[in-house]
Amino acid sequence: MSSSKTMCESEEKNRLIHIIKGVAILGICLWSMAAQAQWFTSSNLPIVIITTDLIPGTNDHYPIQDEPKVPATMRILYVNDTTRNYMSNQEDSAFLNYVGRIGIELRGSTSQGHNKKPYGFETRMDDDVTNRNVSLIGMPVENDWILNPMNDEPSFLRDCLSYKLYGDMGHYAPRTRYCEVVVNGDYRGLYYLTEKIKIDKNRVDIVSMDSTDNAFPKVSGGYIMKADKLSGDEVPAWSTPAYDYWEDVYYICHNPKPEAITVEQGMYIHQYFDSVFQAIDHQNEDIITGFPALIDIPTFIDFMILGELSSNVDIYQKSTYFHKDRRGKLRAGPVWDFNLAYGYDFGSVGRSGYDVLQFDNGDNTGSDFWHQLYENDTYRCLLYDRWNTVKREGGALNHHRIKVLIDSLAGVIEEAMPRERWRWNRSYNYNNHITTMKIWLQNRFDWLDSTFGQVQNCPNVEVPPLVISKINYHPHTLQGYASDELEFIGITNNGDDTLDISGVYFRELGVTYTFPAGSTILPHQEIFIVSNSEAFQNCYHTDAFGRFSRHLSNKSESLVLANAWGMVIDEVTYSDTLPWPMTADGQGDFLVLTDLDADNSLGENWTVASELVGIAHHGSSHVMAAYPNPTAGQVRIHLDVPMCAVTLTDLCGRHLLHCPVEGYDFTLDLSCYPSGVYFLRATTDHQESATAKIVKQ
Repeated sequence: MSSSKTMCESEEKNRLIHIIKGVAILGICLWSMAAQAQWFTSSNLPIVIITTDLIPGTNDHYPIQDEPKVPATMRILYVNDTTRNYMSNQEDSAFLNYVGRIGIELRGSTSQGHNKKPYGFETRMDDDVTNRNVSLIGMPVENDWILNPMNDEPSFLRDCLSYKLYGDMGHYAPRTRYCEVVVNGDYRGLYYLTEKIKIDKNRVDIVSMDSTDNAFPKVSGGYIMKADKLSGDEVPAWSTPAYDYWEDVYYICHNPKPEAITVEQGMYIHQYFDSVFQAIDHQNEDIITGFPALIDIPTFIDFMILGELSSNVDIYQKSTYFHKDRRGKLRAGPVWDFNLAYGYDFGSVGRSGYDVLQFDNGDNTGSDFWHQLYENDTYRCLLYDRWNTVKREGGALNHHRIKVLIDSLAGVIEEAMPRERWRWNRSYNYNNHITTMKIWLQNRFDWLDSTFGQVQNCPNVEVPPLVISKINYHPHTLQGYASDELEFIGITNNGDDTLDISGVYFRELGVTYTFPAGSTILPHQEIFIVSNSEAFQNCYHTDAFGRFSRHLSNKSESLVLANAWGMVIDEVTYSDTLPWPMTADGQGDFLVLTDLDADNSLGENWTVASELVGIAHHGSSHVMAAYPNPTAGQVRIHLDVPMCAVTLTDLCGRHLLHCPVEGYDFTLDLSCYPSGVYFLRATTDHQESATAKIVKQ
């Protein structure tokens, strides 16, 4: 046999082998596709089915790309958490949580390089243009949504766990729901559906600026900024050097968008951040000119605590959000993106270590102010106190509670994990990873306890005895004024000393007000912060102390009165449901605390009134406080100057009592008088007077 013949036979043999291998591979692929179609038939999780439109004149679907959004139809198979979801039910409306139009695109930057793509989509009306606000899988109505594939995150729960913890700490965090996703007939695996961070009543609850808001106070908010890496042709609003790290920190406008923000708005935002940076850099603690006047310290503390507990390697420099309401302080958050946290980091072993502080480890440390805040003794004491609060039994970050949450989330996705691993060839041991994560968490708690525990000699700061004593959250229209214009909040000094309340503010988003420098409140005086000062004076014949921004909810809202450092003075979450008095809900009455020493968080300790009583009439040069009011017996009278006499009259103007008085205070017993309305008049040596209306029960 010649060598040439042997070579030809060898080549033919190799060719046949390649053909056989190709047929085998094709057969495996065809079998895999057929098996996938038959195999993924149902799930314990919601199933999101996305079908993009056909390209005109073809049988091909539009590919999902990074802008613009392509038109598609989406179905979500979900009834409730106890009903299994079947692919065969996707045409049955009884089993659909949503069916309708969407616009969908790829999102993210580096994450787009993965085969398993992240998606952003808008729910739309049938015209494919108009946004459609809907509730998806139990989340509040909106139109901007994200499907996160959890790439580079082997536990598949770091984001969902972190958002849940931050929400439990009392802040907005994106809500999440696990789901399995099918795109154009292709099973894409396990995702979580979540809310896009944006200004919205049910998301970041701040005022949304438009292009006309270019002068104070409107230019002061609201807006959302973020520190992040740049993608594509993105241009930052500004940048700062990072603390002890080579890469600059880029600040990007999130809401309004960079292309929508005006020059005036951009300048205001940049200058405000510069003021924050400078105040912290100079360790200026003044409650009027320093950083306590500029930032909402509790949000920065909680942001830092969760970022450090999770040892999130990006927490200060990438996907780092800030928001500010109109006339409000700058707030940290919401939190976002925890794929490199809780001991896991694909880029560099040890960056998410249990024994490092992320703002001081030489990598992704963020702007210098994070480090400088921690160096401030008062801030560090407050952080230490908050850490001890949230980690104790029953606290949002209790160690045992977090482990239970990890197990719970892992249990929710347990069924879907084999499908996810098969689809994307994930070969690691999932259970071992979860166990390793829990061990890391124990080490992290121990190390943080030791580190934060080095804080000593923290002062015991007493907050002033201010009480939220009246709330008019849903007024009747009156004298031509709209309901929102007549809202007010009454605050009483429940102490015997005049108080300096400069810098005291309402801490929660909703209504915004900070008491200006030099603000004082007399002993037992009640003052009013109102929606419209003119309307309040005309309708209630009483001067307002100040005017808040925005409006009270007609249903329920948390009012948290705090000192400049964010320490809670008083807090009330009112409601339009029992046991809260129902006639305060748009029926002409407002809420009145029955006893200043009672727990005002309980609805049963509130009554209602339709007129203000116990306050000096408008036009008086002095302020009188009379309490309790209404009263069943004794009533205490306080005037801001010494009194010489007190006179009691009834509604008919008849003089019932005249008593000589010496001093600022006098107690009158009305138990012998019938129920009704009376007037108390206090007179001074200079024949000046003040009058208050008293209700005898």
